[in-house]
Amino acid sequence: MKGSVKLFIASMIVFACALGFFAGALCFNHKAPCEKSMMMPPPPPGGPGMGHENGFRGPRAPKASPEYLDSLLQVTPEQKALLAKQKASMDSTSKAISKQRRDAEKMLREALDSNNDEQINAAKAAISAAQSAMLDHRVNNHKQLVSILSAEQMEKFRAFHKENMKKGALGHHKGPHGPKGPKPPQHE
Repeated sequence: MKGSVKLFIASMIVFACALGFFAGALCFNHKAPCEKSMMMPPPPPGGPGMGHENGFRGPRAPKASPEYLDSLLQVTPEQKALLAKQKASMDSTSKAISKQRRDAEKMLREALDSNNDEQINAAKAAISAAQSAMLDHRVNNHKQLVSILSAEQMEKFRAFHKENMKKGALGHHKGPHGPKGPKPPQHE
């Protein structure tokens, strides 16, 4: 009888250990904190200047900080002022074009719901115009960047960009929905 009690206790210990191992595996395999132990997953990998100082910035990997790029490219104060002005202009224009595209997409959804060919064609034309405007904006911004930076700085920038594209650290050009799948629906 004593042997069967010892065997039962030993099997209960093994069962408890297996259950603990399973629960731990569940906690560490999810990105969200484990409800029981409140343990968080480790921070995403990255180096200095890659935006990790303030935490993870969303489903895509963070972009390099402006200070890191300034030091890497060794920009002059004049170049820094021109780059800041270009960025402000670029951001406002990008927002306007993005709004134009979102409005055109909404117009297309409504036209498809109504099944009206004229509205569908008008929405398609509006989407094409927004995409064309975004492409023109991208090309113009690149031309402005080339006019601000020296040839050596542009070469360093291209090398930095190419390296980070390989690592996926810039978070774009990974497909239509980024590296992690589709984006959550946007509320309008």
